Amino acid sequence: MPRRPELLSPAGDLEKLQTAVRFGADAVYAGAENFSLRADSNSFTLQELGAGIRFAHEHGCKFYLALNIYAFDHDLAKLLAYFQEAVNLGIDAVIVSDPGVLRTLQELGTGVKFHISTQANTTNSAAVKFWLNNGATRIVAARELTLEQLREIKQKVPAAELEVFIHGALCIAYSGRCLLSRYLTGRSANRGECAQPCRWAYTLRETNRPDVYTAEEDQHGLYILNSRDLCLLEHLPELITAGIDSCKIEGRMKSAFYTAMTTKVYRQAIDTYLANPAQYSVAQEWRANLAKISHRPYTDGLFSLGEPTEYPQDSAYIKDYDFVGIAENYDVAAKRLTVSGRNQFRSGDELEILDSKISPIQKVKVGQMRKSDGEIISVAHNSYQVTLDLAGQAVAPISKHSILYRKRT
Repeated sequence: MPRRPELLSPAGDLEKLQTAVRFGADAVYAGAENFSLRADSNSFTLQELGAGIRFAHEHGCKFYLALNIYAFDHDLAKLLAYFQEAVNLGIDAVIVSDPGVLRTLQELGTGVKFHISTQANTTNSAAVKFWLNNGATRIVAARELTLEQLREIKQKVPAAELEVFIHGALCIAYSGRCLLSRYLTGRSANRGECAQPCRWAYTLRETNRPDVYTAEEDQHGLYILNSRDLCLLEHLPELITAGIDSCKIEGRMKSAFYTAMTTKVYRQAIDTYLANPAQYSVAQEWRANLAKISHRPYTDGLFSLGEPTEYPQDSAYIKDYDFVGIAENYDVAAKRLTVSGRNQFRSGDELEILDSKISPIQKVKVGQMRKSDGEIISVAHNSYQVTLDLAGQAVAPISKHSILYRKRT
């Protein structure tokens, strides 16, 4: 029987952390103020960190803290202080890139495990041994590795935990170590401030001629640095049999809808495979559901060397569905669903319900809507709390915190 890998989901804030846990994550990872590679709005204060760790541990889920910036000297004292507070709150591991940060944090002797970030671009077994010899327990593999390369590393260094990204945005730069954003905007990608200039359209000018030429496939230009999004759903059996210890979903800056859907789909896929490897196949509904979240065209990256990673047509997301609300309560007898609104929806709209407690996705039609003060309305907006009349519809019980979304028209 293949060994069960960890499913590791992103936690951009406390709500997304709770969503990941409810929808089946074995572990979550979150950023720390200015010390991780995501914007401040997707990082945790110490108060939020404590609440998140408690929630995760109460549900049998591990919590990993990202401190993976490449630090300057003036960062170290604040980073060290934050880390000590995080240790006191109960983090299970810390994710680092910088050897100096690794050594500085180790000197505290906290006993917390160290994971080496993909930013360290570890691409071979010798580098994995180096990190293990310097106190790390897990390596987040560089995204440039193929299946065969991952398998070889695991075979040569079985003592190392190997973590692999299985879904989410890809960076055109080598393991994300990009200078383009800093050069063009002053915002460093290696300090959590990337402006994503790889998503922009570019023109071409020959040095000795005044004309500017647009390198284009259409009137919008050619997005020569723009990458597709990673999706390794089809390759989960190969990852599991290769001995990969942790399957990681990218997306701390994505919505709770994204977190819920990706976590649920990969949870179902991993569990289904492990229950009966010989009879496993990828369910069409899993593919369809991953297509509902905001994404760029999918690729398997360099994993099999079989698909292109670039997408030169445009840099826009495919957004066919809108995340519109979260279920707060469902009165089974009265068939009334109370929803906390996150986006606009109307009476008569068909909503889909992503529930952590049941496998099928339900569809309901919005009947009469009332605000919390009893006012009947036809359109709900972000921050509205509304009660939906679902009378006359065959609706199974709807769990609190279920995600509601609708197809765009």
